[in-house]
Amino acid sequence: MARSAAEVRRTGGLVAAALLLIGLAALGTHFHNAAEAAAERDESDRQAVTVARQAALGLTNISAQTVEQDSQRLTALATGAFREQFAQQSTAFRDIVTGSKVTSRGEVVEAALSNSDGTTAVALAAVRATVGNAASPEGQQRQYRLRITLEKTGETWLVANLEFVP
Repeated sequence: MARSAAEVRRTGGLVAAALLLIGLAALGTHFHNAAEAAAERDESDRQAVTVARQAALGLTNISAQTVEQDSQRLTALATGAFREQFAQQSTAFRDIVTGSKVTSRGEVVEAALSNSDGTTAVALAAVRATVGNAASPEGQQRQYRLRITLEKTGETWLVANLEFVP
């Protein structure tokens, strides 16, 4: 049985419409997945900056009375060679802080990522601190710039390196 030209056009139109809908659905799925991946990267980057801020604060908020807790906070944020180095120097760090009656109250003025690939990141932080000791209990204002290298371990960002930059 031969189909009429109208039926062929109608069938062709339905096929074209179905193909268009399938194409639009595939394109929509692609854009949705890309947007979701971008949102996940953005959230991961925000978490990296948060850890960088915590490390900068941990390094610049210390006192002779709380040096043990201050040291533990920094150690908890550290990984790899930086963690080992800090652990090796923690006794000397505590001795200096308690012996000189050091107090430092810092605030992160600004922090941002320099780069990130999802598993490693480099953050830059500008910190203002008032640092005092037994010889200068009123303290002096100091400005620091830090480069903080982070590594993602599981879902957690940790500090792999921290350096003062000029």
